Amino acid sequence: MRNEWRSNVWMTVELIIVGVVLWVIFTAFGTIIHMHQSPKGIDFSDIYVGRIGVIPKEASTYRPYADSLHNIDTDLEMLLVNLRSNPLVVNAGTGINAIPYNYNYSGNCLFDKETKDFIYHMANYRRMDPDLIRTLRITGCNGESPEQLSEMVAENKLLISTIEGESELGDPAKHIGHEAIMRDSTEVFMIGSIINGFRRVDYEQQSNGVVIMNIPHDWFPSEIAVRIQPGKSREFIESLEPSQLSFGNVYISNLTDIEKRKDSAHIEFHNFMRNLTACAVFLMTAVFLGILGSFWFRTQQRVPELALRKVNGATDRDIFGRFISEGLMLLAISAVFISAIVALIIYTFDISEWIAAPAWLYWTTLPVTFIILAVMIIAGIAFPARRAMKVKPAEALKDQ
Repeated sequence: MRNEWRSNVWMTVELIIVGVVLWVIFTAFGTIIHMHQSPKGIDFSDIYVGRIGVIPKEASTYRPYADSLHNIDTDLEMLLVNLRSNPLVVNAGTGINAIPYNYNYSGNCLFDKETKDFIYHMANYRRMDPDLIRTLRITGCNGESPEQLSEMVAENKLLISTIEGESELGDPAKHIGHEAIMRDSTEVFMIGSIINGFRRVDYEQQSNGVVIMNIPHDWFPSEIAVRIQPGKSREFIESLEPSQLSFGNVYISNLTDIEKRKDSAHIEFHNFMRNLTACAVFLMTAVFLGILGSFWFRTQQRVPELALRKVNGATDRDIFGRFISEGLMLLAISAVFISAIVALIIYTFDISEWIAAPAWLYWTTLPVTFIILAVMIIAGIAFPARRAMKVKPAEALKDQ
């Protein structure tokens, strides 16, 4: 090791750089997996989603209303009645900015009149009719059923969500039963319950919260969600009749399985994970090839030494273990510097803006990094070490 100190220094520097970068990559991976496995607050199984459209008066297909009692609201009611009459439909509901897997953002601050707290500043407001609560099967943190929550929404109460991670407001349950102001003092609502917050996409951290409220009377919904019987997707599409997709001047378009919508929304994250994987594989390959090349050269240079060791009783196992231990010694030295750099990054810089991981994840991925590096080192040394085991002392020492 002393004789090869120059190459050892360069390999140690390489291991330190690669180790820190791998730690960042594995932490990013862990963060993404953690966010994906966090509670989503919605049962997404057997859900179809679509857009609600209205035929404009200028269109040739527009149907004038015979009296003031009929309008687009009554058309939508009849459309929902016809859709729910389908035997494969369990329930259907409408909303505005209500269904995840889209990047629409509708929000503002919410102010608790009693505690004087701003609740989830710029929270994502999702407007839903009571049927959509039941369709998505949203549940409360205190065990409230979708039926109970839908009754609260029907009474114009707000449902606010939990927040992942630390919150300056503490327990959000303290706001239940309080009056809250939205935008200005003319819009006052009662906070009905706390729900499990759901995100726009599965790989996004829920940092600002969600507020669910009823659709205002003078607003018209823009989207619809339909829950069907389990495993009946194909039968449902084939069973749809024209009256179940349009009535009067209101129609449903782009009706599709929410899984397809989810896949489309996740393309960006899948590409990011693919790029991270490619980067990690490249770095691990670099470590493997660097160790392989270095120890291959050392094997050539150390043939007389290895022969003398064998003459003095060293077994093939001893030779193999010596090479492996030399590589792991370099990793042990590098691990000290890697740990110090990681600690400096964690405690000196605010990296939550780049990698919003829970605190425990930062240190969990560090030993994972060392294990991966150890595997690459052992793999890179294994072939040169096996070649060193085959050294024949008589042939190696005949010229000495």
